[in-house]
Amino acid sequence: MNRAQMNLPALAIALLVVTSVTVVSFGMADRAYLSAERDADQRRVAVALSERLVGPESALTARANVLDAEELSGLNATRLHDSFPVSEAADVRVRLGDRTLSSAGDPTGGATIRRVVLVERRDAVTTTPELSATDPAVTLPRRSPRVEIRLTPPGGTDVTVVRANDRVVLRNSSGLGGTFTIRLSRFETTTLTFETDGPLPTGSVELTNYPAETRKGVLAVTVDG
Repeated sequence: MNRAQMNLPALAIALLVVTSVTVVSFGMADRAYLSAERDADQRRVAVALSERLVGPESALTARANVLDAEELSGLNATRLHDSFPVSEAADVRVRLGDRTLSSAGDPTGGATIRRVVLVERRDAVTTTPELSATDPAVTLPRRSPRVEIRLTPPGGTDVTVVRANDRVVLRNSSGLGGTFTIRLSRFETTTLTFETDGPLPTGSVELTNYPAETRKGVLAVTVDG
């Protein structure tokens, strides 16, 4: 009996230790679960935002996975939230290589999704092509979204029709003159053909187009909170 009474305090202490360990374990497990759930939510938002940024319908892309360099320069926190509402509930940072394009809030951790993309830049290129007297035509670089045509034919020569491939884009039976902007398909090579009643010496036609130059980059989207 005395031995049993002596073991009671030890038993109580053991039960207290077991209870404390159990409570701590449950607390740690609960925190680990909440942390994992938060990480999963952050990753889900980061994936969704990165997909929308590079999607074909994005205002930032020329086409799927090809970012428009000119559009990127105007990206800020307000535009990011307005264009991509999925980003509103968290701190977000968007980087291209080592350059931060946009930062909303203060993302110090969170989930980061990286995507390899192309960045497309267009600069104006002006040429004065030499046109054949018998078949005045010139082929433009691919993927120029438009061309500006400046016509200054010499006296006695009229340009009456301009075709882009088989499509008539300009027509005037009295003669064309001045500067015209023509929209082009980005997905095919365009040949401009000029119908004229006389020769077009060099300088009579001036063309300004916007060919694309692309480079690879890594887009990183971080979502925290």
